[in-house]
Amino acid sequence: MHNRQVNRRAVLRGTGAALGLPFLDCMLPRSARAAEPKKSPVRLAWVFFPNGTNPERWQPEKEGRDWEIKESLEPLRELKSDISVLSGLAQVNARSLGDGPGDHARSAAAFLTGAHPVKTSGANMRVGKSVDQIAADHYGRSTRLASIELGTEAGRSAGACDSGYACAYSNNISWRTPTQPMAKEINPRMAFERLFGNGAGSAAQGSELRFRRSILDMVAEDAAQLTRSVGHADRQKLDEYFTSVRDVEQRIERMGDPVPQEVFQHRPDEKPEDIAEHIRLMYDMLVLAFKTDTTRIGTFMLGNEGSGKTYPSIGVNDGHHQLSHHQNDQEKVRKIAAIDKFFAEQFAYFIKQLKATPDGEGSLLDNCLIIYGGAIRDGNRHDHHDLPILMAGSGGGRVTPGIHTKYKTETPLNNLYLSMLDAVGVSADQFGDSTGKLSLS
Repeated sequence: MHNRQVNRRAVLRGTGAALGLPFLDCMLPRSARAAEPKKSPVRLAWVFFPNGTNPERWQPEKEGRDWEIKESLEPLRELKSDISVLSGLAQVNARSLGDGPGDHARSAAAFLTGAHPVKTSGANMRVGKSVDQIAADHYGRSTRLASIELGTEAGRSAGACDSGYACAYSNNISWRTPTQPMAKEINPRMAFERLFGNGAGSAAQGSELRFRRSILDMVAEDAAQLTRSVGHADRQKLDEYFTSVRDVEQRIERMGDPVPQEVFQHRPDEKPEDIAEHIRLMYDMLVLAFKTDTTRIGTFMLGNEGSGKTYPSIGVNDGHHQLSHHQNDQEKVRKIAAIDKFFAEQFAYFIKQLKATPDGEGSLLDNCLIIYGGAIRDGNRHDHHDLPILMAGSGGGRVTPGIHTKYKTETPLNNLYLSMLDAVGVSADQFGDSTGKLSLS
């Protein structure tokens, strides 16, 4: 029975639910099981934060392995050997280029597209296809979902949000085509449904009915049969996976408390009031998506560009965007640094989850390239050079982490994206204003 081969795209089914599986040894052809271990796929993710930073409290100065952790990145100290700092990169197409104000809209729109957005309130909206969707075209043939797009703020879908730029520019970093943004999911429950439901999860009624019972309970018979028929190593993987899924299910269910059930049934977009819990649940969605190979491509907007969100849990009751225009007011600078540190703390949680998840001969983090940053350097100046960019993971051995690299001033950020595409076997000679691939090893 332990020699049973399972199709790598197999799912567990039961009572209208479907659940993707992690990669198992029994998904390999029998002839390959005695050969060299299968190399795990590389996963790519981009985590975007809005409104820039305080560079003097964020960006390190020393190069190489002796770079120092500044206060805004303090939560990442114990992960220093797992992350790389990439300085000197610029996103030229986030600049005005004659179009006047609107740096926030251009920052988000250009971050992954490398293109200059057409200044319009929506009628002739156009920017460019984003790098994640270029990668998704390649990976979409191998996974159930080509990509997953997550966020914490819905934003407006119409009208102008920043000096005459369409709201879609500020609210999205992923673009399927130059005129079509990829709608991001901001509700953890709906994100989970999209990843592991049966494809009808957008309807509130269907979603609620499915979540009255655990997805794992729905597929229990199929899961038990599979577990009995695989070897010890695969059985252990399945146990770890089912435990992870159950944990997320339980956290999502707890998320609704203390909302009365009769009210909650009519609020499908309900999300945690606590922003840290909200962010971490979304990070958990990415970990599960990558762990199960449901998708290999993800984007996550910690906030829409120009976000005025407040963070009372860390003592910041002023809007983020307002604070970013601090005019060297040191109290505002302190609060911006606190928000930067809060974001870094949540990112550290994500990286620790990836690092603790076995994948192939290493960890899931070993087989990821995760970008953390934005296309505004200093929120007070709205500049788009020397951007705050971190990379986590080693991309299956293609990248040497733990190093601060200072590239030549005005090196295109898009050069980094060419290198990331190359790491997953996507051939591209040009992207935006790219001038060649970056050396990351």
